[in-house]
Amino acid sequence: MKLQYLGTAAAEGIPAVFCECENCKKSRAAGGKNIRTRSQALIDDRLLIDFPADTYMHFLTYDFPLAKIKSCLITHSHTDHLYPEEMLMRKNGFSHINEKSPLTFYSDESGFNSISKFKAERGISDDDVLVNRIKLYETFEVEEYKITALRAAHDVYSTPVVYLIEKDGKTVFYSNDTSEYPDESQEYLKRLQKPIDLISLDCTEACNDITYVGHMSLDRCIALRSRLVEIGAADSNTVFVLNHFSHNGKSVVYDEFVKIAEGYGFKVSFDGMVIEI
Repeated sequence: MKLQYLGTAAAEGIPAVFCECENCKKSRAAGGKNIRTRSQALIDDRLLIDFPADTYMHFLTYDFPLAKIKSCLITHSHTDHLYPEEMLMRKNGFSHINEKSPLTFYSDESGFNSISKFKAERGISDDDVLVNRIKLYETFEVEEYKITALRAAHDVYSTPVVYLIEKDGKTVFYSNDTSEYPDESQEYLKRLQKPIDLISLDCTEACNDITYVGHMSLDRCIALRSRLVEIGAADSNTVFVLNHFSHNGKSVVYDEFVKIAEGYGFKVSFDGMVIEI
């Protein structure tokens, strides 16, 4: 399985919109991996995770076959992860797609309702966009993938989830926009038959010392990694990647943070990063 990080920032991006903080100034000046767009990922060039407004920029930058993609998993309904307005562009006249099939979204309640409402208001047919409401902790199949949604610890009104994605005996756990998982999600992870191959963790706050629920920092990612190993969901072969960064994080500039995180055995995502397992 190939995982590509298309965007790796929180809602503001790095450098953030309108911002003149030192992290944003440093990132803008350094360029390259220090520039982060809103979070989105792609599995095997065919399965999208999240649909932010930056989807168009990601398509231009990384030249993946967006018109041919049939499936998109939504982690939650915040606008930096779900931007329904762009779905209008799939209607005839706005686009001309050869061998057209609908783009199907999978989401829990809030995202499902948001997409359904937008479709109805803008006259988007099932030929263009479909949306399925997922059931937590029940594995479903999308194309060749087995997918399970677990409840995340984030803004409850956005009905946040994290995803286990399995294919050919390999598993990716994509879990940003969450702090330590709720008990029921941890119980599910305890019952996995083998350790996960790649775990992508939220590290929004980088080296900040935080206590709030909804996002993570490096010290909490270190503790969570230990917990996942303890319950058997991960082992010494599991690849851990830190993802989803805010310009408000301490030492969050990529060139600074990557040196710190690698010292603790973590990889650090950047826009365009590809990992194969």
